[in-house]
Amino acid sequence: MRAVVCSACGAKVRADRDRCPRCREPLAVAAPPDPAIAAARSRRLQQITAAIVGVFVLAIGILWLRRDPAPVDHSSTAAVTDPLAARRVAAAPQAPAAARPPAEERTFFEPAAAGAVAYSAGDYEAALARFQAAVQQNPRDAESWSNLGQVLVRLNRLPEAISALQKANTIVPDRWAYQFNLARAQGLAGNWKDAIAGYRRAQALLPDDYATTFNLALACHKSGDDATAVAEYEKAIRLAPEDPSFRMALAISLEKLGKGREAAAAYGEYLRLAPAAPDADKVRTRIAELSASAAPAAGASSQD
Repeated sequence: MRAVVCSACGAKVRADRDRCPRCREPLAVAAPPDPAIAAARSRRLQQITAAIVGVFVLAIGILWLRRDPAPVDHSSTAAVTDPLAARRVAAAPQAPAAARPPAEERTFFEPAAAGAVAYSAGDYEAALARFQAAVQQNPRDAESWSNLGQVLVRLNRLPEAISALQKANTIVPDRWAYQFNLARAQGLAGNWKDAIAGYRRAQALLPDDYATTFNLALACHKSGDDATAVAEYEKAIRLAPEDPSFRMALAISLEKLGKGREAAAAYGEYLRLAPAAPDADKVRTRIAELSASAAPAAGASSQD
């Protein structure tokens, strides 16, 4: 049973009595606790506790931010590659960026890997030997055939390069890079009909690739089909509207077709995108010439 203390004499008395048995003074009975007050005190206690925890976490965070950065382990990270490298040449795979002895000392590599090391070092003769060994070891290795073709292109051995790239395409016919590289090699050899066919196959595999479309247009121009070239240049411009070289190529084909006014407009777009180009003055002169020749023709047609 809970006890209370008499305020008059200090005697401890059971809480169920209403008077002190010693001095007969009425006992003050404590009122039951107010739930609202208790809840408020509980919330206040929770707020104080949360504040203390927050200060502690903040202090830990500040100490963590001020610590020295840990060293980064690059051994397990992938090498960053140029996303357009395959469009330009689709070069052989790059070896890891680390100190490497000469390719001839790395005889423990598989031929394909050794070829990649030699290629990245610019030793194309060594890369050639390694990739030749790789395709002899595995004649169904499309990637090694493709890389062998790229090395042969570098060495200007185009017929052999075309043969190697054709083998890569035979093994894996639906890979855009193989089709693109074969078409490029055909173009370098002046085989424009084959180059056009190859670029069209590559375009079918990757329709929104502006490099494929531009190279197709250029091959059409080189073959003498400027009407088709103009249509493909316009597609390339829609895919990459900020590339000034596309406008220059378009203007040249438009001139070939005798469309001086359109050619002048394309040259103007070229200057808008590349106002400080080395040939800017020559292009301005050509625009003036085309505009002057187009003006009398327009006057004559209006008189008719």
